[in-house]
Amino acid sequence: MTAPTSPTRPRSVPAGAAAIPDAGGWLSAPRATARFIRDPIALLRSLAARHGPTFRLALLDGPSVVTGDPDFIREMYASDPGLLDAPNDIAAPLVGRRSVVVANGALHKHKRKMLAPPFHGARMRAYGHTIADATLRALDGLAVGDPVDVLAITQRLSLEVILRAVFGVSDAARVAALRAAITRAVAGLPTWLLFARPLHHTFGGAGPWARYQAAVAALERLLRDEIARARAAPAESRDDVLALLLSARDEADQPMPDDELVDELRTLVIAGHETTATTLAWTLWELHRNPPALAPLVEALGALGDAPSPEALARAPLLAATCDEAMRMHPIVPIFRRRVTRDARIAGHDLRAGTLLSPAVALTHYDPAIFAEPDAFRPARFLERRYAASEFMPFGGGDRRCLGAAFANYELQVALGTWLTRHRFEAEPGAPLRLVMNGITARPSDRVLLRYRGRA
Repeated sequence: MTAPTSPTRPRSVPAGAAAIPDAGGWLSAPRATARFIRDPIALLRSLAARHGPTFRLALLDGPSVVTGDPDFIREMYASDPGLLDAPNDIAAPLVGRRSVVVANGALHKHKRKMLAPPFHGARMRAYGHTIADATLRALDGLAVGDPVDVLAITQRLSLEVILRAVFGVSDAARVAALRAAITRAVAGLPTWLLFARPLHHTFGGAGPWARYQAAVAALERLLRDEIARARAAPAESRDDVLALLLSARDEADQPMPDDELVDELRTLVIAGHETTATTLAWTLWELHRNPPALAPLVEALGALGDAPSPEALARAPLLAATCDEAMRMHPIVPIFRRRVTRDARIAGHDLRAGTLLSPAVALTHYDPAIFAEPDAFRPARFLERRYAASEFMPFGGGDRRCLGAAFANYELQVALGTWLTRHRFEAEPGAPLRLVMNGITARPSDRVLLRYRGRA
């Protein structure tokens, strides 16, 4: 199958959305985009306070209807899957135009079916010890009393999990080469460049876009090498994700073409490791700034023994609630994008084909009507009630919910539980951190620092 092309993007919000408050005016698209990159949560919350939970906003990728209204979002997620598709012009440069992230319609459904098995159930749990071991290796060699860049550590451990679980790579030279290539590709596409469409040309090999394309080409060469290695190895000798994907067959008993597989691997290594590493860093930062949240979690983990198994950690309710609370306060994707494919009425609004809709995680997660005291880090709230899919949505929702959500949650709980049962840290004084955009996802505005106190 071939990836769909992106229809022409509307340059103004269709007339059907005219009754929705306009957050534009003095806030031009360039200015709104700059504020969104610098602090997406602050921008969206300030606009919602002025205009209500649903409003129109134009960024440099086009105008859209932004909503933090859970009823609006619920109707979106419950709609006919063919009604909303994913605009692929923002994400495609990062993950590739053949990735499941940017596929639509029958192609999207086909890809999800091919990709799903390794990220659920027993297949997923087989990587538990890989995650725990990577966590311990990432923390090895810390000096007592030193300040520690937590995000650097979580990026290292998450990338090792990806390389071992996805590719089955343990050779030091190949690990180093892949790590360097992935790091260059991620760093080569800052958010400002994603929005700066006029710069999306190589200009004879000069400029940021040319450097980014060169970084992607280098990564893709390594990914193709790994595909060739996996294909040449006896099937029974490997249990990594790549081997499983190579053995997968579609309804016509056909394997995934290599060009598609390369883009799916790009999606896993670029989007997957960065998002998990960032969420783990935020969770540790919040816990050590909030002793009333840290103490009961450490106590609950202590009840599991000195070295709890990955399965015990994955079943620990307070551990899961703590990860959920960090994802609520620090959503990796502050808004999602969907496009209306035909004229439709959603949540009382008549919307024309081509209208961009943006469910705003950053608004629903801070709605005091849903989450009391939304600025407080309080994991217990997730033990007190269950939130609807239109209220708590760190992985998106509907038929496009993140395919790796179960694996990400599993990795977060095993890594966090292993970290807290084996090592002790304390908060390091410093300026408050905020969410800033980094490519298509968000990350902390500065280093996430904790001070190492030694082994538990």
